[in-house]
Amino acid sequence: MIVRLATESDVPVIHNLIQEYVNDGTLLPRTVESLYRSLPSLLVADVEGQLAGVVALHRLDHNVAEVRTLTVAKGYQGQGIGQLLVQYAINLAEERGYHKVISFTTQIEFFSRCGFAPIARDSVPTKYYLDCVHCSKLFRCDETAMERILVSSAVESPRVSRIVKRHGQQVIVVSECEPEAEAIQE
Repeated sequence: MIVRLATESDVPVIHNLIQEYVNDGTLLPRTVESLYRSLPSLLVADVEGQLAGVVALHRLDHNVAEVRTLTVAKGYQGQGIGQLLVQYAINLAEERGYHKVISFTTQIEFFSRCGFAPIARDSVPTKYYLDCVHCSKLFRCDETAMERILVSSAVESPRVSRIVKRHGQQVIVVSECEPEAEAIQE
């Protein structure tokens, strides 16, 4: 498995993957155009040429990034791919100098296992002004705001067991989010 930045050719596949979860109410819709604009922030899990998952690391301000659009293809669930994508995004956030990463989610247990803790929704006003005011669920939001304070270096993070390079792509092997994550082949 390789975790890498998304490419233009990944966008239609990402859109279809997200759409599966939009249809069941898990994710908010994303247009193809918004995904193309978000390419620099989209990371994908690639399993032998198949897109197994996606996550976006979205800049909210100079100190805060957001993990969002986390999606794992139905045939790849339960293999630790979601945790791997979140950890990769966290390490990328640290490399880029962010002080914390937030997530607005209904998956509280999952993000707790990845080191996030619930916070007050109003403690992230930038998120509200950038995204929430435009959301169809503004007055009936079911998501919990969570944050993870970052360590100074991705390599020093206790959740990263090793970082390796393969075919010019950085692959992070996660050891702590969930036991299954260690079993993922590099």
